[in-house]
Amino acid sequence: MPEPGPDKQEAILNTALTLFTERGFFGTPTSMISKEAGVGTGTLFFYFKTKEDLIDTLYRRIKSEAAQAMCQGIGTEKGTKAKLRRLWFNAVEWGIQNPAKMKFMEQFAYSPFVSTTAHEEGMSHFHFMQDLVREGIREGVVRDFDPPLLFCMMASSLSGLIARVSLTDDPVEREAIIGQGLEFVWNGLECRRKTPKNDTMRKQGKE
Repeated sequence: MPEPGPDKQEAILNTALTLFTERGFFGTPTSMISKEAGVGTGTLFFYFKTKEDLIDTLYRRIKSEAAQAMCQGIGTEKGTKAKLRRLWFNAVEWGIQNPAKMKFMEQFAYSPFVSTTAHEEGMSHFHFMQDLVREGIREGVVRDFDPPLLFCMMASSLSGLIARVSLTDDPVEREAIIGQGLEFVWNGLECRRKTPKNDTMRKQGKE
């Protein structure tokens, strides 16, 4: 008996993505996935032993795709802020173009249905973001805070920004909002060097 083709595997994954984001984990039985994908249940289990295995595969794939999109062109930028700006615009563009995948990442980011192994592998694709933060700390332009914490704050801000930008189709307005989002986050990240003027103002404020 010939093995199912890769096109059927893709059909299963694409259908599962749609159903999981619309109906959740418990509301999406494997029988529904196989029916909507136009394949037999046996074909689904040929590729994925369990529903959890299917979730893990989707999680790994989407995390990898998002990370690759976000880091495009970063190496050509000079300085941490310029690199962060490129990452920012890349992430928003990908999020707008892939709303279901974006929703899936948010929905299953801390889900018990994603295995620890899949979660760790998925997050490993974003090490470049923590490396960027560490680079900024070494340069003295980013606050010397815990890099994983700064990464989490950036990721949370990106989700909110993508949701806001998705509400408008005007490219000029979109670019303005993205720029405002970047400035908001950068103001939190930036390491402001002390100056005599700043020290004087602090002392006056305490008196």
